[in-house]
Amino acid sequence: MGCSSSINHKGHHVSIPLSDTQKSLVRETWETVDQHKNNVGKKTFLRFFQLNPEYQKLFPEFKDVDPSELQDTSALYGHAKRVMKAVENAVSSLDDAFSFAAYLEELGRRHKSRSLKPVYLDAMQESLMYTLKELLNHQWTHETEEAWNRLFRFISSTMIKGLQSP
Repeated sequence: MGCSSSINHKGHHVSIPLSDTQKSLVRETWETVDQHKNNVGKKTFLRFFQLNPEYQKLFPEFKDVDPSELQDTSALYGHAKRVMKAVENAVSSLDDAFSFAAYLEELGRRHKSRSLKPVYLDAMQESLMYTLKELLNHQWTHETEEAWNRLFRFISSTMIKGLQSP
């Protein structure tokens, strides 16, 4: 493919695996998400910890916070805001696979010190999709769900490359 969403990166083929229609669905629904992104980020993390309480201890900034108090901490807000910034970067970079892949690999490298594992990203994907479905309501179709899941799988797999790099 000759488009910028399919490029060689460090000798490897990089392609964001979304069709033009799926990219449009992500962009259209992002307009709604963007208006609520801080709340989406917090709700995603709260669901992530609700479903996986043992994961809270993996975050030094709130490992000792009582789960009932977690939603009111600035640490949760800060981390949720950073995660949603990464999602925003994903939406902004749908047609720039090269730059986006480099960003995600670096993000993965930065998470080595946190011992990030692929299973944690799977759990985060599940929590984010739940939160997006709740927010988007009638906009959340099977096609929209598939587009967002494909995008998040690309994010996860590229971050894992960064985690596994020397």
